[in-house]
Amino acid sequence: MDVLVVGAGSMGRNHCRAYSADSQVDRIVVVEPDAKSRAALEAMGLEKVSFASSIADALKSGVQAASVVTPTETHFPVASQLLDAGIHVLVEKPIAPTVVEGRKLADLAKKKNVVLTVGHIERFNPAVRALKKNMQSLGLVVYASAHRFGIPTQRRLADAFLDQAVHDMDVVSFLTGQVPQNIRAISQRILDPDVYDLCSAIVDYGEFFATVEANRVTPIKTRELIVLGTKGSAKLDYISQELVVSHSEAPQTKFSSFDEILMRVGRGTEVKPYFQKDEPLRLELEHFIRCADGKESPLVSAEDGILAVAAVAAGMKSAQSGKIEQIEA
Repeated sequence: MDVLVVGAGSMGRNHCRAYSADSQVDRIVVVEPDAKSRAALEAMGLEKVSFASSIADALKSGVQAASVVTPTETHFPVASQLLDAGIHVLVEKPIAPTVVEGRKLADLAKKKNVVLTVGHIERFNPAVRALKKNMQSLGLVVYASAHRFGIPTQRRLADAFLDQAVHDMDVVSFLTGQVPQNIRAISQRILDPDVYDLCSAIVDYGEFFATVEANRVTPIKTRELIVLGTKGSAKLDYISQELVVSHSEAPQTKFSSFDEILMRVGRGTEVKPYFQKDEPLRLELEHFIRCADGKESPLVSAEDGILAVAAVAAGMKSAQSGKIEQIEA
């Protein structure tokens, strides 16, 4: 299959690298107006890559699927042009800056009968997939807590809600099957005078609450998720792909010594489910190509992407209003 990548910035180059290693992909056509970004991609020496001067020229070359890896504000015009041409599209998260634009993209994909999926990459993290398989063992979910802390960067990024917290709000929905209903949030400008680079929210998922914290101001990169249930808990590290599932000791458990009590009481039984660690982006793009080829259905639907945008939009609104805001997709 021939694939188009629109945008050859840092993430766009990663798309090209992953596609190049995929035997399902024969050719990668890239559209990138910035000379420095093109040069950086050329320096990678990827044999399958060629360039087109515009999306219109790329479409003439017979591409069948496309990754949209451009700034968020351009997702709608770029993705809509591709969908209208009958191209299967993966648009990097978020699907669009607004729910209205996301809905228009979903409607257009349905009209053209093509695949539209969103790059919520954490759903492809092997640790997240393993936790999904073990959710039932936790019992009824009562609480979740996510921390996504990043180091300061010179790159121009969006609001921390839209750039970072959106991942964890989507993951919690993916794991539990619950839809966020309302949100209470704060946001601050710490190192970037133009963008809110820190946010924190309490999200009501109907049957439980979750706290989601994200920022780009910490000296150490941290991406963690904790899920608490009536029968156990789980702690997940997105970066190291480590997952620990804990279950409480039975109330009637007897210990042989006082030292054993000190060692074991409150720790429960820890289990580290076995799974193969892998690169989430590689897994995501291989899945996308299989979806474009009609072999699989998207793990991330356009509706999932729209819901994530609705959640972060409500979070940003709450941070400004100081009130609990309803999430409306």
